[in-house]
Amino acid sequence: MKRADIVRLIQITDCHLGSKKTFVSQGVNTYKSFLKVLNDVATRCAPSLIFISGDISSSGTKSSYQLFSDAMESLFIPYRWLPGNHDDFELMNTIIPQPFIRVEKHSNWVIISLVSGDPKKTPGLLAKNEIEELKLILKKYQNHFILIFVHHPPVRINSKWLDEHCITNSDQLEEILSGYSNVRGIFTGHVHQERTTNWNNLLVYSSPSTCYQFVSDIQHFQLSTDAPGYRWINLHSDGFMDTGVNYLKSSCMVS
Repeated sequence: MKRADIVRLIQITDCHLGSKKTFVSQGVNTYKSFLKVLNDVATRCAPSLIFISGDISSSGTKSSYQLFSDAMESLFIPYRWLPGNHDDFELMNTIIPQPFIRVEKHSNWVIISLVSGDPKKTPGLLAKNEIEELKLILKKYQNHFILIFVHHPPVRINSKWLDEHCITNSDQLEEILSGYSNVRGIFTGHVHQERTTNWNNLLVYSSPSTCYQFVSDIQHFQLSTDAPGYRWINLHSDGFMDTGVNYLKSSCMVS
């Protein structure tokens, strides 16, 4: 299959940028690791589009979004973003030159971005307007292949402390999606780990953070030794999708 027949997406997530380039979280310089991930993406992947699935900032500050914007704009690769629970959605729309886009169309694929983050709460929630918009979009694009990006996972991942953060009304989402066999997958952030979960015959893909990862299948908080990473997603014109994760060769721990 020729390259022109494939839409090449990259998902990066949970950058947790601070107000300054020197900001460190969990022993990692998050800005430095973010730049290293972007460099790896540009060098190895040549994507059509980059999706950033939330928690761009560690605390929703103006300067953190400016750092993000400057880095993304200098990359000269189209990008889309959605907010996480650490983000300030209103401020993001003010600072980031690329506005939030609900629906992204590429050939016969449609990519839907949902907002699940609330800066006042850690767990995810799909507000009423998110649910209603999703219904309308799914109905409109019944003849397209569909992907959904959202910050919080709608399904448990066998980690008690993280499972408390799932989308609290995911039963509504499950009921809606059960009527659409053209939905090919859900891509999430928040959990700082690579994982694929079968949710009512729909695959949910969680992706590693651009800074630090969490140990999987554990009941309490614990950092993993896995390096920063990102997910690649290839969309074929016949509806086939393949995806995987790339990790940097080393972490960005501050000595």
